[in-house]
Amino acid sequence: MKSISPSFLINLIGFQLLWPAAVLGAARGSPQLAWWVLGIMVVLMVVAGTAWKRDLKMVVVGFVACALLEPVWLGSGLIKYTGTSSTWLAPGWIWALWGGFALSFFYCLAWLQRRPLLAALFGGFGGGFSVMMGVHLGAAEAPLGEWRLMLVYGAVWAGIVPLFAALATLLDKSGGPLKREVGNNG
Repeated sequence: MKSISPSFLINLIGFQLLWPAAVLGAARGSPQLAWWVLGIMVVLMVVAGTAWKRDLKMVVVGFVACALLEPVWLGSGLIKYTGTSSTWLAPGWIWALWGGFALSFFYCLAWLQRRPLLAALFGGFGGGFSVMMGVHLGAAEAPLGEWRLMLVYGAVWAGIVPLFAALATLLDKSGGPLKREVGNNG
């Protein structure tokens, strides 16, 4: 019988809480909620015995992607985040989302490793849907139009998700997500 590791469960729950904490927190004036959720998730995962150095590398990958892409979207006027007037620097809660999302490719999103087409579909639909939900919940605005925002985000995320999945595969030295996270009992 297969069992699920505590790290996987912590990441799964943390990942499911991170997006609502970030988006709803930003929309309601509490953007720091995203960092609280990410911080608690990471601390609990370290306590549960994760490969924290490997995990930290993937969080940094998420931050680098944020630093490269968000200024393009902000500077072009494609998106404007609630509570910030910067045209190049994403708010903190966006950084937390990028880091938590990237980290999850070792855990609850590990099923996308070595499945680039599925990862691209997941990223394309998920990216477009996610940004539109954020706009409709009040965390951001789409100054150039919602359809343009959704299509651009969908296209970019269709590339980001397979890239993150591939990077997680390269960084993973323990034999892959299934071997590490779901083991045999007995």
